[in-house]
Amino acid sequence: MDTQIDKLVRPDAGGSRSDVDSDGDDLKRALLAGVLGAVVASAGYLIYNRLEDEHKEVVRKTVMKFVEDKVGDLRQQFKI
Repeated sequence: MDTQIDKLVRPDAGGSRSDVDSDGDDLKRALLAGVLGAVVASAGYLIYNRLEDEHKEVVRKTVMKFVEDKVGDLRQQFKI
């Protein structure tokens, strides 16, 4: 009989067994996504701050148009 346990498992509510490590993996992925998002947002902020006023206005208008289009699409889909 093998006394070494390769993976720790626990029963689910449905009676099946799942890896204990799956919760840890999900947490690591969520943390990585958050850190990556923060780095990208910080880089975007630094670049935006260095733009001239004319370029900032163009970026602002472009983003507002994009958001308005997406909100309009969502309203059409959900018939709001």
